[in-house]
Amino acid sequence: MKQYKTLEKKEYLTIDGKMKHSQFLDFLQVNRDAIKNEIFKFVPVKAEIQKEDFGLHHHREMLAEYPDRGGKYVRPGLVLLSTFASGARVDNALTTAAAMEVSEDWILIHDDFEDHSLERRGKPSLPMTFGDELAVNAGDHLHMIMWDILLANRDSLGPSKTFMLFDEMNSFLQKTCEGQYLELSWNQGKKFITEEEYYAMVDRKTGWYTIIGPLRLGAIVADNMKALEPLVDFGIPLGRAFQIHDDWLNVFSTKTGKELGGDILEGKRTLLLVKLMSELSDKNEDEHLAWVKNIYSVDRSQRDFFMTRHLIELYEEFGVREWVREKAKTFAEEAKVNLNEIPNFSVEGLDILRDATDFLVNREL
Repeated sequence: MKQYKTLEKKEYLTIDGKMKHSQFLDFLQVNRDAIKNEIFKFVPVKAEIQKEDFGLHHHREMLAEYPDRGGKYVRPGLVLLSTFASGARVDNALTTAAAMEVSEDWILIHDDFEDHSLERRGKPSLPMTFGDELAVNAGDHLHMIMWDILLANRDSLGPSKTFMLFDEMNSFLQKTCEGQYLELSWNQGKKFITEEEYYAMVDRKTGWYTIIGPLRLGAIVADNMKALEPLVDFGIPLGRAFQIHDDWLNVFSTKTGKELGGDILEGKRTLLLVKLMSELSDKNEDEHLAWVKNIYSVDRSQRDFFMTRHLIELYEEFGVREWVREKAKTFAEEAKVNLNEIPNFSVEGLDILRDATDFLVNREL
């Protein structure tokens, strides 16, 4: 496997409308194929599935579906980047990065079932294609494969470090489940939340799972234990920036591969909603406030495109769109300040991670 180097020109659009060359996207591109190849050492490849297996080939096709579609590989990329920044070879973290990506695949299958999502990565979601029961079962199997991949580190990293990686992933996945519980319970209970409650959910579901956990895994592979706590201080604000921007993209971008306004249809409590409710209350917009409360108090089957369109218009009218974007940028800047406190990271590694921070809050604009 290759170490980091610049490949073809990779860019993204910044807030001020300029194109910025991305070292982070370079890094992901260099390592993407190696990560995917490692995954398919453990996940059955469609072409190799045997048909004389009592119909189990259909199950194995489901196992391969989300890994084969592939995402942006941000989380496994951060595993490798942390290892690289800590001065070790990225090859050492390849198996761990593969486990990280498979964790996303099974979590997404469960998310798509829980949220009744119609699309995933530009195609129909697994529950929509195969039904809830078979999709969830495939997610459960991928969950087991994830642990199998992580345990495969024993041969190259030894049992002690493998146990540390196992313990770390187990810890942040439990935090992820707590964050998911908070979000689902609010949706089911038709609860309207505060900004502080939103951050409590995001820190668990996104901060730890998307940023802190992957970076700590990479640092453990490289024996950079001094970086573990500073990575928390970096990851909390970046996780908030990432999730706030993700919520914003769901409503205002058509480049995500997801249904536009899907979070509204699913009744998710986002920072957009939190701010809108606050603005409507402060300005005594009782009629608008009652309408918003009503659409978030009914089941998804009673929400439609016209409700989504009108809510987006309210976000625009009351300045929520701009306010939320500024929040994401503010948290990203806080993360970049805390980035300077991470010990034993190389200058080049810090530069790529700094670019990753910019990318994550500007992607798909």
